[in-house]
Amino acid sequence: MTNNESPVIQMKTFPREDGSLSLWDHPSFSSYKTTPKTTHRPTTTLMDSISHTSRWNQNVYQARLTILKVIGDAVCSNENQLRRYMALAGLSASQTSEHIRYLRDRGFVDRHKCYIADYLDESGSPISLKNPAPITLGIGGWYLMNHFYSGNFFAKPDMWFQQSGSTAIQRYVALNEIRCAGVEAKLITNWRWYPVVGSSPHEKKPFALMQLGNLTEEFDDRSYMLIERAQMSQRFIDFLRTRLEEYRRIFTEFGYLKVAGVDKEAHVRVILSVSSYQVAKVLHESFGLHKYPFDVWVLVDEWFDNDEEPGAITSAFARPSADFSKLQRIRLSV
Repeated sequence: MTNNESPVIQMKTFPREDGSLSLWDHPSFSSYKTTPKTTHRPTTTLMDSISHTSRWNQNVYQARLTILKVIGDAVCSNENQLRRYMALAGLSASQTSEHIRYLRDRGFVDRHKCYIADYLDESGSPISLKNPAPITLGIGGWYLMNHFYSGNFFAKPDMWFQQSGSTAIQRYVALNEIRCAGVEAKLITNWRWYPVVGSSPHEKKPFALMQLGNLTEEFDDRSYMLIERAQMSQRFIDFLRTRLEEYRRIFTEFGYLKVAGVDKEAHVRVILSVSSYQVAKVLHESFGLHKYPFDVWVLVDEWFDNDEEPGAITSAFARPSADFSKLQRIRLSV
């Protein structure tokens, strides 16, 4: 029986090489919004938000507006990522955290507590995690960003209260790690959430589009990558198979992967973002990533999402071979 004929059982978990599961891809992950223990006086209207900003001095105003815009553009990122983003703008980690505390007290941003639902302490309560907590725009920040950047997309604060909010937090934090690490490594020059593909704005959109810098060696082209994310808490094999078939249809219709705002001569690859190499392998074994008329690569979290190897994201990609069981790890030189 060939690999094509063998059914692949969709297991619940696919751990990393060290046996652990990524927090941002754990099937039992859950989260909830927390309220500051200090005096909490949130802004709830546009006029109230503008009134607060008028009392900030110029330096504070600039820093806090930048932080709010970074959070709005990231949709949801953890505090570690925000510190790294703001370091690129010249703000120290302690300054960033201090501004976030103020913005949270006034309802400009919200912080979310994370825990693994199946893991309980001795009292029977869920065990909280020490990882930097995810941060999103609060009511005041959402009003302010829509006021200053009308027409841009900013996630509404109540989006995270829905049943799917925890899974969305996992996806955005995982993708922001790619975005943040890519910018730090000078790999990524542009990023867009939910780009329009195909012939209609009503087509189902990819999760994100990233544009790479000028690559050397064999990948020297105007390169873009459409990103889809595999989540263990969902039927990710069926989901990604369907998405790749939709990309095949677009490629067949136009002769290339048509993406709004991207020149037709540019090289567009599809990237499957996965938390572990085991997830990547099961995808290739399930439907053969080499069989598509466009490049399908994988980007593996466990190969780059640590603080010990700056720039590791450049060697966290792999491309499929004709052997259904093999993926070739590659290095991108910027």
